[in-house]
Amino acid sequence: MKKIYAMAAAAFLCSSLSAQSTGVSSFEAFNLTPESYDNGSMGLGDFTDQGLLYTNFYDGAWGSWNGFSVSNMSDNTTAGWGNQYSAFTGSGHGSDHYAVYYPSGSIFLGALDVFGSIDSLWVTNTTYAAISMRDGDAFAKQFGSIYAADGVTVDGTNGEDFFRLWVIGESLDGLTKDSVEVYLADYRFADNNQDYILNTWLKVDLSGFSFDVARVNFKMESSDMGTWGMNTPSYFAIDNVSYSYTLGVVEKDLNVTAFPNPFTDVITIEGEGEIIHVKDINGKSFLTSKHNGLTKLNTSDLPSGIYFLEVISSAGSMIWKIVK
Repeated sequence: MKKIYAMAAAAFLCSSLSAQSTGVSSFEAFNLTPESYDNGSMGLGDFTDQGLLYTNFYDGAWGSWNGFSVSNMSDNTTAGWGNQYSAFTGSGHGSDHYAVYYPSGSIFLGALDVFGSIDSLWVTNTTYAAISMRDGDAFAKQFGSIYAADGVTVDGTNGEDFFRLWVIGESLDGLTKDSVEVYLADYRFADNNQDYILNTWLKVDLSGFSFDVARVNFKMESSDMGTWGMNTPSYFAIDNVSYSYTLGVVEKDLNVTAFPNPFTDVITIEGEGEIIHVKDINGKSFLTSKHNGLTKLNTSDLPSGIYFLEVISSAGSMIWKIVK
């Protein structure tokens, strides 16, 4: 991606690029000791791997997390919440490391500062969810049974249970979405011998969507529902997230203005673009915002100094110097 530098806001001629490049996020870059995990307890926030951004939020007050944790745990026999970081396969897809998802979060390609598409990913069950569905537990039913978790109440499913994952692709501007339906467990077959709980890695292909997938969100559904929602543990494991992006020459005018410059507490950006970053001279991002024609950034927390304003669009990107 060619970046155009300027000292003031104006009309810019930008380039995007035409040679295809690819990448795979396999979580192997994380320095984990054997049989361990990183759930964000250091308080560093979202994970980045090979340029992809993975949601992580750790609540130190409760010792809880959501989004993604990175793991190399191999225990696929121990039941219960205490084994929430293990994949039911006992390893990642072709390697030790993988990530565990719970119960909300997303993957974002924009951490690369390039334009492209998330093409595929691999998923499987966690040990916690798989054994809960297979055997039942204090909170969730045994799949295939006509009874709820208490073993007494007829739950109305007739044993036709399922645990379904929706993999939802989203364009950079968030206006276009499509999804793929994946069954992590399915007990709805006429022949009960076909009922299954997924115990291998399954590829989810997003390349057939009619748009570039910049963000992936997830939604889980289960036949086992209670007063507070889904009883099935809302976990799955993910690995080998593949993406492609373009490097090449396609010219297009990119018209953006930003004012005032120098600025005090607010800087206004008008014109094309989808994402805005304010970075220091070392490239550290202080502010990030979606952009849809007009954005006013509150910069009151920024100390005085020199910054770089980056505006990214599907046509290219531009950077110029701003002063507070």
